[in-house]
Order: sequence, then C-alpha cells, then structure tokens
Amino acid sequence: MMSEGETTPPSHRPIAVIDDDLGVRAALCNLLDSAGHRHCSFDGGEDFLTSTCLPVAACAIVDLNLPEMSGFELAEQLRSLRPDLPVLFISAQVTPLQRQRATAMGMALLVKPVDADTLLVLLTSTLLYGPP
Repeated sequence: MMSEGETTPPSHRPIAVIDDDLGVRAALCNLLDSAGHRHCSFDGGEDFLTSTCLPVAACAIVDLNLPEMSGFELAEQLRSLRPDLPVLFISAQVTPLQRQRATAMGMALLVKPVDADTLLVLLTSTLLYGPP
C-alpha cells in the first residue's frame, strides 16, 4: 500500500499507444499485455489529448504519421501538458530529418515493423531511467 503523496509506479500506469493503423495498435497492445503493461490506445492525437489516460499515462508510443496531427505536433503539445511524459516515436518511413528532429527532442524513433524485444527494452529503460 502506498502512503499519502506517493504516485502510482510507472509499471502500474498505462502506456498510451497512438497510431491510426488498427492492426499496429492491436499488435502493440497485445505486446504490452504479454509484457504485463496496462495500456490505452487511440487512433489520433486529439483523442489522446482529451482522454482520461493523458494524466495517468507512464509513457506514450506515438506514430509520426498521424492523419490530423503529426506525432511531432502531438509531442509538442504533450511537452506543455505533460512535460514528464516520455514519448517513443514509431514510423514506417523515417527520413534523416525526422530522425534528427526526434533526437533533438530527446525522443527515440523506431522503424516499423518494430522489433518487439527492442521496443520492450527501450520502454523498460525509459520507465526506469527516463527518455534515452
């Protein structure tokens, strides 16, 4: 039992998955389930920003190429709303400029299809020690 003033440990808080591809969202959620992580998923950044998951999420896995608001735009808004929320970017097509921008923001960028072990190691490291 936690004492007053303690927060929920990151391992018990949900991981937000934001990707417009239902198959990718389902696969990531299944992976998170199998690794013992809770999750919440959204097909766009706007839905995540207005959700009850936003204030409690431990980390966000965000596709760069979302239809309404890009992953970078979402990350910028999250910096204002939840500066403590680590973001891991994923994308099927990654340009050198996108990789530079993610690095400049202090956020990891993985290429789809994402290797499950790589994602879980990066997620665990991020939850324990902060963004890469």
